[in-house]
Amino acid sequence: MITKQQRGMTTIGLLLVLAVLGLIAFGVIQLVPVYLENMKVVQLLNQTKEQLDGQSPSVKDIRDALYKRAEIEDLRDIDTRKDIVVKPKSGGYTVEIQYERRKPYVANISLLAEFSHSVEIVN
Repeated sequence: MITKQQRGMTTIGLLLVLAVLGLIAFGVIQLVPVYLENMKVVQLLNQTKEQLDGQSPSVKDIRDALYKRAEIEDLRDIDTRKDIVVKPKSGGYTVEIQYERRKPYVANISLLAEFSHSVEIVN
């Protein structure tokens, strides 16, 4: 008697693979807006640096420029007073931003993205 070996994936195996791929795709869809917002934040810092480099700005000037750019870019989730720290250093300032975003995923599981960026503004 000749036995035929089975090859391939069963329907249940296929459904499990599709479920895992679906969960991964759902996570990616949840995180894309978070990373797009992060790209705007990096652009905000770089544009502020370009605008104020060599202008001898004060801390208030830096904060005002960041606030205005955040309003223009529609960054509602960034609190420019709390998330952004302006530290004086010799010859200028260091502007740092640290924030995190939580996105609900499945049931009581959330996705967390932490970001930290800084630029140096020279007097």
